[in-house]
Amino acid sequence: MVFANANIFAKDLLYKQINERKKEMKTPKILKNINQESIGYLESSINYTYFYLQDGKSIISSYNIKVFEKLLNNNKFIKISRSNLVNVSFIQKALIERNTCSIHLFNGDEMNVSRRRLKTLKEKSPLLFFRLMNW
Repeated sequence: MVFANANIFAKDLLYKQINERKKEMKTPKILKNINQESIGYLESSINYTYFYLQDGKSIISSYNIKVFEKLLNNNKFIKISRSNLVNVSFIQKALIERNTCSIHLFNGDEMNVSRRRLKTLKEKSPLLFFRLMNW
């Protein structure tokens, strides 16, 4: 009886260890090679993520954008839509009209903020929008 309980305990412990390893995320190699400050924005395309760097280069990764959303610093990056994650320091200005918002980046790109994310963004970083609206 004691051996049976010990066997069950060992299986439970092994099962917990396996689940904990699955929960740990491996850092993609692309993040090891790139400084977070050099990333302008990320754009998802199905199961791939495109990195657009501030120096104009672009890199593709086979990880989806949710992986990078969890790994990148939340204070420096804002998710403005399902497919775009933007570095806050790369935003040049924001134009807010009625309930729509478009963000202009330093490289000249323009991105629309989804209407469902606009309210959340205003609550999460009101100073950013105040600063950007006064340009």
